Amino acid sequence: METLYNVYYAGEVLEGQDPGAVRVNIARLFKADEATLEKLFSGKLQLLKRDCDRARALQYKQAMERAGAQAIIRAAQQPTSADDQPQSRAEKIAAVANAADHSRYRPTGAAPEPPTAPPEEGLHLWPVGADLLRPEERPASVDAPVQTAQWTVDEAPERLSAPPSPAPPPPDTGHLELGDVGAMIPNLAPQPPAPEPDISALDLSPVGTDFSDCAADDQTALEVDLSGLELAPGGSDVLEEQYRRRDDVAPPSTDHISLSGEPEAE
Repeated sequence: METLYNVYYAGEVLEGQDPGAVRVNIARLFKADEATLEKLFSGKLQLLKRDCDRARALQYKQAMERAGAQAIIRAAQQPTSADDQPQSRAEKIAAVANAADHSRYRPTGAAPEPPTAPPEEGLHLWPVGADLLRPEERPASVDAPVQTAQWTVDEAPERLSAPPSPAPPPPDTGHLELGDVGAMIPNLAPQPPAPEPDISALDLSPVGTDFSDCAADDQTALEVDLSGLELAPGGSDVLEEQYRRRDDVAPPSTDHISLSGEPEAE
């Protein structure tokens, strides 16, 4: 026998969801009144649908999650038929969560399609954008006549505004000419001459002057005490033993090498 499931709700909302917005979504989804919402969000486990198959239970769960609510699905302990058990009000209003989706596109003015499942106690969901008012409940549109008796149409087209003014003519430059390079521009104020420096207090030194009077003052040489220093003899090891470089490679043997023949005279 196929396992049946019960769908519950305890007022829990999904992480990151606003509780107030979830409450509004649930009210809009199930067309629930304030009393039913108080029961659903009381924090107590409320049975929404009993003895439904796995597919329908998942449909309820997905519908609740889209509204931001956390549904609880548990396996029914004693599978029974829905006809043998009376449905609670919460079950009846939640049954519409399994209704077919009627929000697909419809031409403007087309009548909304009825839900595939029969409504329970007059409760059902209509698709978004459906006309909820009956024809007699809608306000009648009044077509106000437009008076056109005072309007006339010209036989030939005419401008509705004055034409723009023509652009001014370009300036006359016939009396202008270019001057030669370096020529003075007339009516241009001359630049004042640069001031000449006063050199009356300056004179030239005789030829051969060493300008010793311009030399810097002699500075007293610093006395450096070298009594504590001495020079090591030539060939002395300046570095201590631990810092000296050691040649660990033995020189090559030359015992097997000899010179033969007389050296040639240059």
